[in-house]
Amino acid sequence: MIHNHSSGKYRLWRKVLSVCIAFAMICSVSISAFAVEASSETANENIETVQSGSAEDAEELTATEAENDQSVDEAQPEELAVTTGDENTEEPTDVIEAPSEDPEQPEEPSVEPGEEPIQPADPTVTEQPEEPTVTEQPEEPGATPAGDADASVDEVQDVELEAQADAQSVQDIEQEQDPVAVQERWGSYQNYTGIAAIYYLATPDGIPESNDTQYWAPESDKSKLFGKINTNGAVWEKVDNKDKNIRDYVNNHVSTWPDGTAGSSWIVKRSNSSGNVDGKTYFNYILDSIWNAYKDNLGNKLGITDLKQEDVTEITLKPFKISRDNSTTTKQNYHIDCTIDIVCKKTFTAKFWIKSPEASKYDLYDAKDYIRGRKVETTEKATIGSKEVINGITYVLDGWYPENAGGGACGDQKITTWPYLPKNTELADGTVNFYAHYTPLYTSVDIKKSVTGNMGDKGKKFNFTVSVINGRNTNLPFKIGEIQYEKPTTITLSDDQTTTLKQVPVGATVTITEDDYSNDRYTPSYAIDGKPSGTNNREAKITSISKRDNDVPHEVIFTNNKDAIPDTGLDLNTTPYILALCIVAAGAGVLLFRRRKRWS
Repeated sequence: MIHNHSSGKYRLWRKVLSVCIAFAMICSVSISAFAVEASSETANENIETVQSGSAEDAEELTATEAENDQSVDEAQPEELAVTTGDENTEEPTDVIEAPSEDPEQPEEPSVEPGEEPIQPADPTVTEQPEEPTVTEQPEEPGATPAGDADASVDEVQDVELEAQADAQSVQDIEQEQDPVAVQERWGSYQNYTGIAAIYYLATPDGIPESNDTQYWAPESDKSKLFGKINTNGAVWEKVDNKDKNIRDYVNNHVSTWPDGTAGSSWIVKRSNSSGNVDGKTYFNYILDSIWNAYKDNLGNKLGITDLKQEDVTEITLKPFKISRDNSTTTKQNYHIDCTIDIVCKKTFTAKFWIKSPEASKYDLYDAKDYIRGRKVETTEKATIGSKEVINGITYVLDGWYPENAGGGACGDQKITTWPYLPKNTELADGTVNFYAHYTPLYTSVDIKKSVTGNMGDKGKKFNFTVSVINGRNTNLPFKIGEIQYEKPTTITLSDDQTTTLKQVPVGATVTITEDDYSNDRYTPSYAIDGKPSGTNNREAKITSISKRDNDVPHEVIFTNNKDAIPDTGLDLNTTPYILALCIVAAGAGVLLFRRRKRWS
């Protein structure tokens, strides 16, 4: 019989094709199932690990505590027995126990039969008295009964109240006699409120830092001008390890001047001066106290010989510091030490003030008298452009500024031409002031982003945290564009973008840290001024940053690289997938073998 093998072969290939399609469907389903199951099993394993670990830890902890309790109970030392028998005998002839809570019912001997009794170090002291001394109770209990305690507290309180009442009466009596002494004795110089004697420089060009009495007026312990001060919240400067002077915000601690007025200075004019000090007005009293020193100073330095008191029309006292413990006379114990400005028809005074780095106020560096109409020469005691390094930051003295329109420090226009001719408005109080301050020496930093690799996302935004600190790890201000930042801030950059940090103080530490993008398969690295980092990382730090030549900014380039890596989220090398493929392949082979055998 002739068979048509072509139809059989067609059926055979159709079945093979069906098997392949089924194999593909099984693989796709099994891969998804295994992926979900693997992730679920991983999560369950983590949870079970934590839970089992917690349970096991708890069981171990409970067992450990039980063992510890048992060991503690077992380790409780038995009360030692003291023997009074023959040392060579196994059983003691007499055993005296340490007293128990109930002395009438002694406990069993602690030495078991057959055991060697514990022998004392010295056999000569083995005999003990019939009654152990430790059993004797003290005659008085160690704790005071509640009733006696309350009585004792009441007695102490009564004594304290009587002492306070006596002290208050003494204080009231002393308050009437000498208020300053009462404040110093019963209060504290740290919160003193009361009178203070006023002293002032004898000449306008005097240096207030000097403690030489010849530069001050009136004579020591002889001032008859008194103001009122309040030292609450003041910061005291130590001299010889003793709180001596208040220099910061002195104006805030001067309550009133001798005429009852308040303010940051005391202006006394010839035309409307009041007061009565030794039969003189305040103006005449102050002028008389400084006249000889003032006149002689101008004669020696400017050659003026015809100066008259009538040439002086106004005197201004400005508090420079408050000092204490200056005299044995209680009313002179506190001083208000002032600088002095004098309006004179023939002369004026130029004063140069400098604010040091990180200081809160300007200090007088130099002062000089001039004949009216003359130009002022710049001081030689300070050099513009000089530098100081404080806490790792470099500061520079940037220039002299005139006083502002209100007579304070300082105007916004730097003086560029010297000698300087003062304006009439600047000479209204008889003194022209010049101010200089140290400012940080600045540099700048460019932060640039680069994304590389055939899988790198050029449009992706990457975040960076930027901070600038000094040697004390204190945040320093810096600018990005025209915006100033006082603390660490975040910037965002994508590929080929650049941000510039401005006004970065020279000597500071600049830290730029990129967020972690390792989960996105980016490998980070950076380079500072062309020098690559030793290892790939996300944090670039420039310590003690310098000022580059020609003010060229420092440059930090962050690079993130990402190459082509299939990101399926599956692990195709796991055993379940291999087994599934082997099973399907084996089944297909058996099917083909049986089909071929039948047709043959």
